[in-house]
Amino acid sequence: MGAWNYNPWENVEAADWFQEFWKQQNFAVLINEINQFDPTEERYDAFRAACYLLQTLGNPYIWPAEHLAELKPLIQRAISILTQMIDPTNEDWGFLDMWGGSADVIKAVEEQVDALKTRLGELA
Repeated sequence: MGAWNYNPWENVEAADWFQEFWKQQNFAVLINEINQFDPTEERYDAFRAACYLLQTLGNPYIWPAEHLAELKPLIQRAISILTQMIDPTNEDWGFLDMWGGSADVIKAVEEQVDALKTRLGELA
């Protein structure tokens, strides 16, 4: 897996995703990572990296105006998927297996969900 710790930027897959995002300098990379998420592809760490930027930059005063209409549904989808990752409803979700069911990674994902819920509240 190439993970150094539990934060959404502390693994090889996330580092590669961040590099691609900044190389392209295009919010479509972030939006597509979240909207096209498929648990069977097991891009959990790239997804969490995209969610980290969403929770950090997903403020209506920061978020690009051309993607503003997508912000609320994107945050809602991110919350739903992150929640499924730590409380899966079927066997397609292998995130917890990849991390050995670690309580630390569950806590880290819960913190992401909380941050996204805060962002969602800013949009209300």
